[in-house]
Amino acid sequence: MVKVFIVGCGPGNMDFLTVKAVKIIKEADSIIYDHLINPEILDYARPGCRKIYVGKKPYARRISQEEINKIIVEEALKNNIVARLKGGDPFLFGRGGEEVEELINNNIEYEVIPGVSSLIAVPEAAGIPVTHRNVNHGIIATTGNNVENMNIPECRNFNCRMYTLVIFMGAHNLYAIREKLISAGYDPLLPVAIIENGTYNHQKTFTGTLESINYDYAGSPSLIVIGDVAKYHEMFCKYENKPYSGKIVTVLYDLYFPDTAQLESMGLTVYKIRSAEVFPGNISTATLYGKNIAFEGRFAGILMDIFRSSGFDLRWLGKIATDNTGRQLLLNYGIFDLLDISSIDDSYIRIGTGNEKELQVARMVPIKIGNYINDYIEKSDLIVIASMSGSLPDGINIPEKAGVIKIEYPYNGFYNEIRDYFGDSREKN
Repeated sequence: MVKVFIVGCGPGNMDFLTVKAVKIIKEADSIIYDHLINPEILDYARPGCRKIYVGKKPYARRISQEEINKIIVEEALKNNIVARLKGGDPFLFGRGGEEVEELINNNIEYEVIPGVSSLIAVPEAAGIPVTHRNVNHGIIATTGNNVENMNIPECRNFNCRMYTLVIFMGAHNLYAIREKLISAGYDPLLPVAIIENGTYNHQKTFTGTLESINYDYAGSPSLIVIGDVAKYHEMFCKYENKPYSGKIVTVLYDLYFPDTAQLESMGLTVYKIRSAEVFPGNISTATLYGKNIAFEGRFAGILMDIFRSSGFDLRWLGKIATDNTGRQLLLNYGIFDLLDISSIDDSYIRIGTGNEKELQVARMVPIKIGNYINDYIEKSDLIVIASMSGSLPDGINIPEKAGVIKIEYPYNGFYNEIRDYFGDSREKN
C-alpha cells in the first residue's frame, strides 16, 4: 500500500526524536529530508532506501515548496512507504499542511507524525520556561521572515508583557523586528534571548533587552524569545556550561562509530556521519560446514544476520575466534567458548570485507557527499576519520580551523585523543 508519512524530527538533538518517527524511518522505501534535520537520523534508514535532499537552508537559494510537493508525489507513486522528514513539528511553521493538501489532491494516503517543537524545546534547553506562574499568561508564536507582515498585537490595547513572544526565522531581521515591536508599544527594557542551534551541545544563547540586544546573524538556526521569562536563562540553563560546550566534532565512519557518550555528556557536539552504505556480502554459508572461522567483532551483527536468514545452525561450525568486541556481542547469542583472534592459525577462514584471504561478509558503497554534509563539516573544530579506508570521502572540504585525526577500530584511546586535542577538561573546572 502506498503511503506518505509527514514526520516531525524535533529540534535537532537526536534524543528528541520520537519512537514513532524512528519506526517509520526504518520502514521507508524513500526518505525526503531537508536542511534542519540531524544527519544522524538518516542512519536509521534501511540499506537501499532512496534518500533525497531538498535543501531549504535558511535564507539561501532553496528548492521551492511546489517542487518539494512534486517530489513527494513522484516518490509516492514509485515506492510503498515514503517518509518526508521535517525539523520540529510538521504543522508548526513547517508547511506540513501544504504537503498534506498536495497528497489529498493526488489521492495518496498519508499520516502525520508529530514532532517535538522548537517552540517549547529550544527555550527549555536554554533554561527559559515559555510560561511561568506570576510572570506571564501564555505564548504568542510568529515568524520574522517578513517584518512588514508580522502579525503582533498592539500593546496599547493588549497586555503584551503577559505573553512570551517567540519568533521563528527572524534572527536575520532582528533589528527591523525590534523597531516594529517598540513602535507597537513593547517595553524597550523587556528581556530578550536569541538561541542558536537549540538543543545541540554547541547551542549558544545571546541575551539583552529589546533596545540593547547585540547580535550578528551568521546563518545558524536561531529562535528569538521576548518576555520576562527570558531572564531565567542565566539561572536555569545547563546546556552551555559544560567543559567542551561549543566544540564540534564530525566523525566519518562506515560500519560502526566510536562511543562518544562520555564526551557528549561534557558538552562536545558530535556529528556521526556514515561515509558508506553497508550491504551484506556474497558469503556462502554452505562452505562453512565444520570449518573454523575468525572475524573482527564489528562484523558480528552482519554475520549473525546472514546465518539467521540462510538457516545456518551455529553448531555446524568448528571453532570460532574473535576479539573482545565480538566476544561481548556473541554473548547475546549464547556463544561462550571463543578463542582470541590473535592466536589463530591457517586452519581458520577469515570473515570480513572480502579481500583475497577472507570471505566477504559485508560490502561498502561510498556515499556521495554533497552540500548538506559539508554544512556540518564547515562547523567542525575536528574531523575524525573512523572508516576502514582511513581516508576522507570525495567532496569533503576541510575548513581552516579544523584538525583531522584518524582512528582505527576498535577505537581504543578515542576518548583520550579527543581530550588531548581540545585539552583535558579537568583543567577547565
